[in-house]
Amino acid sequence: AALGEEAAGKALTLLGADPAPAGSMPVVVGKGFGGVLFHEMTGHGLESDAVQKGASVYAGKVGEKVAEPLVTAYDDGRLPGAWGTGAIDDEGVPSRKTPVIEEGKVSSYLYDVVRARKDGADSTSNGRRESFRHLPIPRMTNTYIAPGDPEPDEIISEVERGFYAVSFAGGQVDPATGDFVFGVSEGYLIEGGKVTTPCRGATLIGNCLDALGRIDAVGNDFEMKTGFCGKGGQRVPVGTGQGHVRIGELTVGGTAV
Repeated sequence: AALGEEAAGKALTLLGADPAPAGSMPVVVGKGFGGVLFHEMTGHGLESDAVQKGASVYAGKVGEKVAEPLVTAYDDGRLPGAWGTGAIDDEGVPSRKTPVIEEGKVSSYLYDVVRARKDGADSTSNGRRESFRHLPIPRMTNTYIAPGDPEPDEIISEVERGFYAVSFAGGQVDPATGDFVFGVSEGYLIEGGKVTTPCRGATLIGNCLDALGRIDAVGNDFEMKTGFCGKGGQRVPVGTGQGHVRIGELTVGGTAV
């Protein structure tokens, strides 16, 4: 009933929505499912199979600054009640909480046993598979940006004109270049520090490293959401999460003129 009510609310909001704006502007990404943006644009790039193939913009960046110090992120296979949680991964390695970005610096890749041996590292318990019919490969579990201090209203109130992306309708990322496009399923204008007109047909366009480096606020309203992640023909349950996050400048694709 709750899911139906939420879906109906979004549909009714979109009936009266204006065309989305176009151009570069500050973007506030909503809590919870907004974490799918980090999952796609950063999480997949930190999976060690992509890194070892040279097909990730994060290759060779352990220890390097990619974001402001306010950004810390984890992949946590032990997070209570989350969808990607388990006692062990699919290679029998005990689940763990792995910091992947610490105070803006890349701190670890996500390893299964095979890729860890190649790098002379330990598995981070990210060897996962859809079923016994599949080979384990490096996969995220529960990936999230750790909460910051600001209230969500404070993050939005500091934006004179921008876009508020509450939830997403899917997207595409090229891990080798870092370029991404995400469709927004629910979005609003921010005008004078307030959320105003609902918008339809918006897309977010950018580059992973650029967007990550422009995060200038992370809210304290942390929330996790559930989903499935597809990779290599396999689907596994995962968790994504964050509080409200503000990206100082990002390209919004829309049809408003």
